[in-house]
Parts: sequence; structure tokens; C-alpha cells
Amino acid sequence: MAGKMNDIMVFIIHDRAIDEEVNDMLQALAIKHYTKWKDTVGVGRHDPHLGDHTWPGLNNATMVVIGEDKKKELFDKARDLQTAFTSAGLRLFTVPVLDVL
Repeated sequence: MAGKMNDIMVFIIHDRAIDEEVNDMLQALAIKHYTKWKDTVGVGRHDPHLGDHTWPGLNNATMVVIGEDKKKELFDKARDLQTAFTSAGLRLFTVPVLDVL
């Protein structure tokens, strides 16, 4: 089965400290379906989040598939979240959905 022509996959990588706020953001946008990976590690542009004694922070990763028409609204809400929580990491990455089984 092919994905809808305008569907995109959005990976939301975020400090687990703002997980509840990310969930609230998705709920406010009526995005009900997602996949979440908890306690992920990684190194971005800021402090590493490796879950160890030196770098104890951890991230969560949330993946959603939405229509291209909802992308701007999601990104706007994410920018608002970044403004409210300046010390918590939050990144969004998009990938086109080409096929779905």
C-alpha cells in the first residue's frame, strides 16, 4: 500500500525532561498516532545525552506521520516549546513517506 501523496514522517528528538510537553503538543494538534523510543542517547550541537556519569541526560524520540499540510502547525508549536524551555533540547526532522505496508 502506498502512503498518501502528501504524508511526511517527523522525528521529534527531545530532552526527556519535556516529554509531557511534547505529548501535550501532539494532543493539541490532534496527532493521535505516534511511535516513541524512550531513554535514547546521542550527541547533538549541545551537551551529549549519554545516560552515564559524565553525561547523565537522556532523550526521547517520537515519530509521527502527518500530512504535509499539518507540518507548519507542528513546527510552529515546537518553536513555541523551544522558546518556553530554552535549556531543553528539541529537534524535528522530516522524511517523505514513500510506501506503507
